[in-house]
Amino acid sequence: MSLLFARQPIFDNMGRRHGYELLYREPGENAYGQHDGDMATSSVMAASFLSMGVSELSSQSKAYINFTSNMLLRGVATLFPKDTIVVEILETIEPTYEIIEACHDLRKKGYTIALDDFVLRDDYKPLIDLAHIVKIDFMHLKSEAERKSILQLNRHKNVKYLAEKVETREDYEMAVRLGYSLFQGYFFSKPVIINTNNIPPSKINQVRLMQLLENNDPDIGDIADVIEKDVAFTYEILKLTTTVRYYRGNKITSIRQAAMLMGLTELKKWAYITIIRKISDHDQEENISISVQRARALEQLAELTGNRDKKMSFFTLGLLSMIDVLTGCEMSLIVSELPVSSEMQDILLGNNPDTIMHTCFQLTTAYEKAQWILAEILGEKLGITMEQMASFYLDAVVWSNQATS
Repeated sequence: MSLLFARQPIFDNMGRRHGYELLYREPGENAYGQHDGDMATSSVMAASFLSMGVSELSSQSKAYINFTSNMLLRGVATLFPKDTIVVEILETIEPTYEIIEACHDLRKKGYTIALDDFVLRDDYKPLIDLAHIVKIDFMHLKSEAERKSILQLNRHKNVKYLAEKVETREDYEMAVRLGYSLFQGYFFSKPVIINTNNIPPSKINQVRLMQLLENNDPDIGDIADVIEKDVAFTYEILKLTTTVRYYRGNKITSIRQAAMLMGLTELKKWAYITIIRKISDHDQEENISISVQRARALEQLAELTGNRDKKMSFFTLGLLSMIDVLTGCEMSLIVSELPVSSEMQDILLGNNPDTIMHTCFQLTTAYEKAQWILAEILGEKLGITMEQMASFYLDAVVWSNQATS
């Protein structure tokens, strides 16, 4: 039996990725993600995450996983290596004697324990005493005073506080100022626009290369000329030729040789990936990863929806989908400089065209955010099952890990 899963990043107060929460449910389970905690759910979750590789799913960082009462009592958490996961105690769990003992045993064995969606209750004190991390829902606590007062709990016990459902930069900055240590939400994917009229000179070369890549009949020589003007760019592309994917035993010393080895389509893919890595501002590791994931997933959806001839366009859409966030430039400013199709322009500008490409893009972003109901509706529209989407998403996560490492 397969498992539907998505992941949401968690950051530290330096803006670095600390880990991911792995969100999951079984195909056919109600789309609100309610787990009944029976043996079947426990077994599927554990078997799936273990077989997929928890470290791979969390990009070698901590994996926060929700555990129900039954999972805790059955010791499911101990199937995972203690240094790879954080055991999240759901807010719906009653702190019975058996649950407290199970959590005490996990802590003794070296597991990290987090309380999810924490609300202050007298009967939760034993669990608070056992917790390493307390997650505070910023959508629930609206005022600065409320968000600050909760931090006084167990401060002397070195508990870390994680602000979750942080959706705006303003809330993130408040959480940092108040003393929260960890942060979860989609604040990181919101653009901070610095340039509204002109593309900065430092990014012009990357934009020029994107223009070449989007020409209907790009010339390999012209592409090579632009790449070779940038030593770091040239190094990135040549480094790829030494990987298992492309290595044929002969040393590649020029971009033109690399193009002959990889082929134009593959060269375009990797040139685009290198572009978004170079064009992005600091602390954009996660947004680069998401862009590459989307590109890979959309490429596969193109194949499955009968758009094989547009695979590169679907791939490019994914890579460009966060270009405003990566560059600090208005999306309209970047798009106006690129000879992309009017369909892709409309999607990137949020004009919602009624096309297969747009529906595939909506499906990809809905699935990555664990919006299961919307993903199922969009999947049905395209004839894509949730099991197929789960397979595409896993492949995209693994492919992105390799492409951006």
